[in-house]
Amino acid sequence: MSRAQDLARLAGELQARIEALPEHVDPSWLTPAGPAGSAEVPPEIQGAVSRGWFLRLSGSLPPLDLLEDSGARLALMDRPSLLARLCALALMGRPGVLRCCVQRNARLALQQALGPAFAVLRARDGGPAVPPEVAGWPPIAWSWVGYRELVRAGTWPDRGLRRMVRLALPASRADAPCPGAVPRASMAARDRLRAVETLFAGDVPC
Repeated sequence: MSRAQDLARLAGELQARIEALPEHVDPSWLTPAGPAGSAEVPPEIQGAVSRGWFLRLSGSLPPLDLLEDSGARLALMDRPSLLARLCALALMGRPGVLRCCVQRNARLALQQALGPAFAVLRARDGGPAVPPEVAGWPPIAWSWVGYRELVRAGTWPDRGLRRMVRLALPASRADAPCPGAVPRASMAARDRLRAVETLFAGDVPC
């Protein structure tokens, strides 16, 4: 496939993702004044409503050449897959977390969110032990950690792509872990981003 064809394919994926935006954002963003009205909006104009809402939030569509980056590919994923990879990215740099995760509810929640990546991550050696409260964090907490790490690493220089990822997380940051409580990562976020897709081995997280 030529680069032009690849860019055309990515442009189509971006358009489809934006037109289906209400399906891929955290429910806390969907107020009666926003795309939550999708159920009452005629199907033929739902895409236009989503595009308009997205452009009001982000200002513009991302340049096509940025869509080739691994961060952009992450942003174009459906919400469960995106959150799973943010969670996996955070845990990849902290192998001690899953080793200390003995609370049944917390472990099951991570297994469900991470799918095939859970066993791979849990088998990783190294990493210091973490406090029980950290080991008991839910998947969304680790997704917050992964998101913040990638933002600090400059993964999404385009505001539109960054906003697309942010919308998958809750509107409020009230339940995001305090940065001071997050264990230090053993790998740079960019290095983990390049490797995170291999954890899922082509499978789709639950």
